[in-house]
Amino acid sequence: MPGLEWAFTLEIDFDLGLLHETVAGEKGFLRASGGKVFGPRLDGVVADQAGDWPVLRPDGIVESDARYMIRATDGGQIYMRSRGYLRGDLGAFRAGLPPVGALYYRCTPQFDASVGPHQWLARSVFVGSGRLSREGARIDVFEVL
Repeated sequence: MPGLEWAFTLEIDFDLGLLHETVAGEKGFLRASGGKVFGPRLDGVVADQAGDWPVLRPDGIVESDARYMIRATDGGQIYMRSRGYLRGDLGAFRAGLPPVGALYYRCTPQFDASVGPHQWLARSVFVGSGRLSREGARIDVFEVL
């Protein structure tokens, strides 16, 4: 059985989101207005040109499709795309806000990084466990060993 090792945590600030009906279901957008990254293997900030494009399914699950640019403290640029599932208060999403309180949020981040000290991110599998609030998200990212 593979183990997990905590690599870093993202704290992402969101602006109020948009939600609209489409022929494929309810879709939304949460713009990241910044944030920070900290942990034993990576430190930096979340650029404000990022966000999450959630899809609200009829069965009560939210599919997350997030894309972020991370600027490491050493200047390295890291692209992160993360897909995952959220179970929680869909009424809050419909009101244009992330759900608050206890919920299930798990994701599978993938990375592309500059050649150099951060290229290890593009060579491993990662999983994330997150919590959401009205202010943003906190995602603990673990490397699968």
